[in-house]
Amino acid sequence: MDAVTATFRIRHSRTGRVAYVLENRQAMLGPEGELLGYEVAWLDVTRQTIAEKRLASAAWKETLALLTMGLAHDFNNVMAGILSFAELMMAKAEPESPNARPLQLIKQGALQASELIRRIVNLHRCKTGTREYLDLNQVVPDVVQLVCKVLPRSIKVQTELAPKALPVYMDGVGFRQVALNLALNAADAMPQGGVLTFRLSAHEGPCALTHSYGKFPRLPCVCLSLQDTGSGISTRHLPHLFDPFFTTKPLTKGSGLGLYNARLFVEEHAGAISVESTEGGGATFRLWLPQADFSEAETQAAQNALRRRNLLLVGQPGTATESVAELLRTHNFAVVTTYSPARALELVAAGETPHQAVLVVSEPQDQAMLGLVSELRARRHSSRVALHLLGGTSDDLETEFLNKADLVVDGGQTDLTVLIKKLEALCVDSPA
Repeated sequence: MDAVTATFRIRHSRTGRVAYVLENRQAMLGPEGELLGYEVAWLDVTRQTIAEKRLASAAWKETLALLTMGLAHDFNNVMAGILSFAELMMAKAEPESPNARPLQLIKQGALQASELIRRIVNLHRCKTGTREYLDLNQVVPDVVQLVCKVLPRSIKVQTELAPKALPVYMDGVGFRQVALNLALNAADAMPQGGVLTFRLSAHEGPCALTHSYGKFPRLPCVCLSLQDTGSGISTRHLPHLFDPFFTTKPLTKGSGLGLYNARLFVEEHAGAISVESTEGGGATFRLWLPQADFSEAETQAAQNALRRRNLLLVGQPGTATESVAELLRTHNFAVVTTYSPARALELVAAGETPHQAVLVVSEPQDQAMLGLVSELRARRHSSRVALHLLGGTSDDLETEFLNKADLVVDGGQTDLTVLIKKLEALCVDSPA
């Protein structure tokens, strides 16, 4: 008889696309309390779930990075001891001694283990989103080394590098994650073994892409292709491969975000991703990226300077306010944070660092923070005023109060892209 709320993960039987649906079911009772039926509402929450999963993934990656760095440090200390002992014993052993060869193998194994740990640490050392000039002929072999350690021995990995350097201005951490994910997907398609080929090439002219996302990059461009000899992909699934939450894996195994994240990566780098496959005949995924002309860093710096927004963030001390500040900074906002409404009024009135907007992070019951919104409007400051509610919605506040804010973002707003775009538009509209 009670109201029931549940979330369902549904996969379309024909297209394979996965959607998340929120159901709210309310019992309808008769005069005598008998059950007459149910009043049910369904809401598509797929986009919200994407945002939540990406947030959870980001938090897990940060935790994994800290764990990996700590374990790598301890592991290297152990390997350093083994390496030192092996070198000491080798110095004492005669060249023809029966122990010479085993000691040499111990030394080589220790060096290889240390090198493997170095490659793993490099995956977490840089933050995702940081771009730099990289040569794919050097990056791809690093990825292949890691792939060979995790794939089954029944899968043979081949590498075909380009004869010349392939410079690309890109996010190296994001590229490695995309390449690793494509390799793991290829391994899933070859449960009985097969061949996985990494192939690099440079292109001076346009190429026709099939089943692709993004746009063909400016020329000259570079291409990384991953070709497997697995089971291939059904023709009916090809148009949906890069959609969010699409997966052909069991619902308990695949998240449906791996290829979607690859699509986002190439789109952010003005490139494309394409796939060619026939059912039973393997598959080939290609990443297309513009070749660097070494003017990209200066161009990006100039664009960031034009887009940079000054924002004053006001909220109670704690994780919520700090998380919002970190999110804004990663999206090119210059953020000044204060925990005092009185101090916020002083900073805005002083105008030493003009703020295009003031973002107040508050719970619906926090009268001190909510009062700041009214005070800013009453003093007619030129800065735009935005309110981000925590643990509540705009329905909890009076309409008269809501009219005092230029932007109100509910606590349930989890689509970070929409949130950032709204704040950017607010700053552009600001006379400051």
